[in-house]
Amino acid sequence: MLPQETLIERTRQEGERTASIEAILMYGSFTQGAGDIYSDVEFYCFITDEDFDRFDKLAWVQAICPYILHVVNEYGTDVFIFDHLIRGEFHFLPAAQMSIIPTFAEVGYLPDVDAMNLYDRHFRLTPYLEDLRGVKGAWDRAENIQSLLGNFCNMALYGVNVLKRGETARAYECLFLAQRYYLQMLRLLEGTTEHWLNPAKNLEHELSGAHYRLYQRTTAELDEAALYSAYKTLLAAAEEAAQELHVWQTFTFPLALFDQLKKYLAHF
Repeated sequence: MLPQETLIERTRQEGERTASIEAILMYGSFTQGAGDIYSDVEFYCFITDEDFDRFDKLAWVQAICPYILHVVNEYGTDVFIFDHLIRGEFHFLPAAQMSIIPTFAEVGYLPDVDAMNLYDRHFRLTPYLEDLRGVKGAWDRAENIQSLLGNFCNMALYGVNVLKRGETARAYECLFLAQRYYLQMLRLLEGTTEHWLNPAKNLEHELSGAHYRLYQRTTAELDEAALYSAYKTLLAAAEEAAQELHVWQTFTFPLALFDQLKKYLAHF
């Protein structure tokens, strides 16, 4: 048994032993049949409303497994580093906020809602999860593609501008952010949208060799000339992907903007 699986079982058991735990929802790799020795463990813990304010989350996690570090990340999530350097993400919410669960449909890939239901004391969690069964994101809708292309062009222009200004490190950061939108274009074209919100996940196995090699050419080290080359490749590749998307979906995005961006970059 993987140490992560032991942590998952201990979390379930501690939830069962703790009267103020209403339900525990698990998400991530171990609900997708993809968990391995490098995976995190991730949970939503719903606390009875009357006990929420006095619930000692640190002591509760400590009872599951002693941890090396606790930190609240930039999203307000409690993150713990356990033995074997396993990361655990815990969202602690009052039970009344189970109503957020339908919003998980936005993830677009919930292959096993039964695995997500780690513990449900009064069967309040189960109906919410049943509503998510079989959910798949409709990422190929025209409005989504239009937004995707717009976000790409916005970030690409931002990156080109700071590169021209001489802010190489900032241009490097913007390149990474623009690449994310490009990867989503490629996933749409290849029908591999299971990891839509984390498009680089398992990319080596979920993208064709040709597209993966093209993506490699859009990467760069922290060097002005290398970044210029990467942006040039990225803009041309994204334009081609946008044109392909336009063949099988109708949207009103101004595709000529890609050509304008390429010409703007050329005057470096």
